[in-house]
Amino acid sequence: MIEPRYRLWVGSGNLVPGAFGPFTWFITDFDQRRHFSVTYAPKVPVENREETEDICIEELKKHLDNLGNGVYGFRFSEPDGPITTSTDLKDDATIYVNDPALSSLGLSFPVKTIYLGSLTELDRLAPLVDKVSYHNTHGATTTAAFKYWFMANGMSRIWYELNDWCRLPRDHPHIVPFDSVVLNDVTGRIVGFTSRFVPGGTLHENNATTRPFRLCWFRQLLSVVDDLNYKYGVMHQDIAARNLLINEDDNLQIFDFNYAISIAEYYTPEHDDVKGVVFTLYEIITLDEHFRDVPHKDQDAEALLQMEWSKHPDVKLDSDIQAFRDVLNDWVSRRKQRRFEPRHTWLSWPHLSEWPLAPRALYGPDGEVTGKEMRPTAALSRRELVRMGEPFWNWERPASYRLAEALSRGDSNGSLPDGAETNESGIGCGSVDTCAVP
Repeated sequence: MIEPRYRLWVGSGNLVPGAFGPFTWFITDFDQRRHFSVTYAPKVPVENREETEDICIEELKKHLDNLGNGVYGFRFSEPDGPITTSTDLKDDATIYVNDPALSSLGLSFPVKTIYLGSLTELDRLAPLVDKVSYHNTHGATTTAAFKYWFMANGMSRIWYELNDWCRLPRDHPHIVPFDSVVLNDVTGRIVGFTSRFVPGGTLHENNATTRPFRLCWFRQLLSVVDDLNYKYGVMHQDIAARNLLINEDDNLQIFDFNYAISIAEYYTPEHDDVKGVVFTLYEIITLDEHFRDVPHKDQDAEALLQMEWSKHPDVKLDSDIQAFRDVLNDWVSRRKQRRFEPRHTWLSWPHLSEWPLAPRALYGPDGEVTGKEMRPTAALSRRELVRMGEPFWNWERPASYRLAEALSRGDSNGSLPDGAETNESGIGCGSVDTCAVP
């Protein structure tokens, strides 16, 4: 379930000069995977145009549950006043990624692929991350975490994570295994990837107040960080309890490589994983996370090492704090004496330097589509694809809960009550369509 506070995201805006606008913000609903144009045309002058972003978000929160099929956005003049919805294709703000080809991964080994249409959604874990299942060639069911892009914003980070993770060993005991590259059923190109789903929650969700944290797990964390850094030349850069799991074999495993970088290309000392390890152990023991509330460059792990740590009274450990501190201090000391030396096992992966060809509309003097041409492009307007009669994968899906109700009761989960209905979403098309202009 995507929490209400993470459900809406503003990608960009179109702010007409002047105090009366109108001011349009393009807002994504990650739950429905829909994009909305929300336009504020105030009756009174606006002093700060940027503040209209919050006004538009709040207005969308009120009306989102009632925006049915084919509604691309709405317009309003007064907060809490009436709105005018639009089903006009010109107001469709949806931008899709022009998905890269499988060959652009530049892999020297075969990789498993599955098609988007073969995945069954089981849960929506976070923006751009679902829990899914699919049947393999032998009929067995695989449960996986599916990370994907359905819009241009944020695609590059997931692409980089895919390139990194798919090159890491599948049999490392302390790395969640990469599973498959996921392909678009329409184009046959990449839309994301799956990794093995490990049940039981992360060390942040199922913390040491419910499951005693073991010294052996901490040693395993140090071991896998050393392997990533020195053996594979990868800096994870996001070591935290939320990115650590305990698998069925009772081993700690790390995942989520969306901030990982190649040490050979991008390493900087202030982003060293030692820093993340120090903060992670401190947060597990104390449940105090405020030291990472400041910008990364201002996070001082050395100062934390000089402090006395007090275990939170509800936290359970299988060894005393000093045992954990001794292991940490010894590891940090050894790391300070060790240099990064490139070796043949270090990973490297290509940048996405060239976008594939895609159809782009040619327009006449009156704005009508007169034809199309193929040219390299990073993003595709759904509005333009519809006008050209081009097929595309429709990412939209029904809402999993009613946002206004979840917000009104302060529900962080936002689950639907029994019998509640969701709005069907879409633009009058199935999953794979050549859509006509509405």
